[in-house]
Amino acid sequence: MTSKIATEAGYYNGKFLKAGMSYPAEASGRDGDVPRDIDLSSMTKDELIAEAKSRGIEVDASKTKAEITAAIEAGSR
Repeated sequence: MTSKIATEAGYYNGKFLKAGMSYPAEASGRDGDVPRDIDLSSMTKDELIAEAKSRGIEVDASKTKAEITAAIEAGSR
């Protein structure tokens, strides 16, 4: 089994990874196969910001967790 390296923090196959961590090639998180049914309410603010970035959603770090979560949910519709 081959593996890939996460180039940025984010969710890969349902698991939050920091940049530089490896994951199985079949679970490529940047090729559109990341499950988007992630429980956003259990994530930290930093994880939410990273998740938004991985989805191409720009968020201001000064926003609250609720505002960031709402932006992610609105962007995934």
